[in-house]
Amino acid sequence: MSSQRNMAALTLVGARLVDPAGGFAAAADLCVEQGKIKWIKPPGSPPAGEVVPVGGLIICPGLIDMHVHLREPGFEHKETIASGTQAAVAGGFTTVCAMPNTAPVIDRPERVARLQQRIAQTAQCNVKILGAATIDNQRRQLADFPALLAAGCVGITDDAASLQSDQQMRAALQQLHSTEALFLTHLEAEQLSGAGVVNQGKVSERLGVAGQDCRSEVAALRQWAQVAEGLESRLHLLHLNTAAGVKYLRELQTEGHFRALTAETAPHYFCLTEEAVLEFGADAKMNPPLRTEADRQALKQAVIDGTIQVIATDHAPHTADEKAQGLVEAPFGVVGLETCLALVLTHLVHTNELSLSKTLAKMTCNPARLLNLPGGTLEPGSPADITIVDPNKYWTIDPEQFYSQGRNTPFAGASVRGQVWGTIVAGRFAKREGELLAVQNQP
Repeated sequence: MSSQRNMAALTLVGARLVDPAGGFAAAADLCVEQGKIKWIKPPGSPPAGEVVPVGGLIICPGLIDMHVHLREPGFEHKETIASGTQAAVAGGFTTVCAMPNTAPVIDRPERVARLQQRIAQTAQCNVKILGAATIDNQRRQLADFPALLAAGCVGITDDAASLQSDQQMRAALQQLHSTEALFLTHLEAEQLSGAGVVNQGKVSERLGVAGQDCRSEVAALRQWAQVAEGLESRLHLLHLNTAAGVKYLRELQTEGHFRALTAETAPHYFCLTEEAVLEFGADAKMNPPLRTEADRQALKQAVIDGTIQVIATDHAPHTADEKAQGLVEAPFGVVGLETCLALVLTHLVHTNELSLSKTLAKMTCNPARLLNLPGGTLEPGSPADITIVDPNKYWTIDPEQFYSQGRNTPFAGASVRGQVWGTIVAGRFAKREGELLAVQNQP
């Protein structure tokens, strides 16, 4: 990251600490120094360095988003590393994982190295890189996974170019067989999803547009289960979105078919249905699409009961002109970094359906564990990546206030409860009292 980190001691006093990794939730003071968490002590302990009163607020490990499209290199008109990580910091994220569908595609070690240089120059938070499964995302030749991992990638993904053939799927899992690295897959059987732009159902029929068959998700997952036979693979399912997918995932998890089988979903899938397309048009168009109320309820329950271990954003910014092309021609994707935490608190915690600690685990220690990332905990000695939240602050989502260059959200005008007060990255405030420090809003 470009800005110099403040290594001086800093003590946060008066907050309630919630650390899902250690099962800790209590009032306490926390001190950071030299970019690390120095200590946690009972309230009123002698502080060190600058004292920052944060009474009435929640301190938790810095949020981690394992599914973000930063668009750089190649699509800087949509987003840049600078603007995307500003949005991350604004939303309380201290670490994001960049998807590789850039131009050029991040599919070989030298491209990883060049992207790391860009990150070091302009990122406002930690950025980890996911490598592309196939060369140039063309699905003709698998990339060299061990080489990508050795270059610094934290996992391999076929997002934006999902594998379709049994042979490639099995070969991909075999490349990772002797590693602890995850393969992160976009579940889509293209013979079923076809050219659909929204869910296949009453909304697609009403609008007269092609719909995506919801059976696509289970068909793809069934294919992965078949090709993984005997490999003891670690597979992570990106943006789960159907009730049938949840049901089949539970079956596979019970069978122990994989060495590890995990999943994520995004807030838009358990907060919205296909009906949002009628109001927001292309700003509610994403792939996979929003589904039915039954799907929404099933996904929410899967988050609550632990079938889904991670909440990610699939932050995918586009320009206003691109989204204005209409539902059929507009690109897939919505932004989410600056709205995720508030939506999660509003729709899970404040409804008393999931505890704050279990909710935060899906955005801190769980993604850290799956990708073997530093952080995700408040344990002394760990990186001083910290999120400070006012859990009861009401506010209205206004895309014009986003730090992201993207404004494409189906949550514009939504009233939410819970707002990020501060974000600390490597011991330095990147956001404090609701304001970003030393960064400029993007035009």
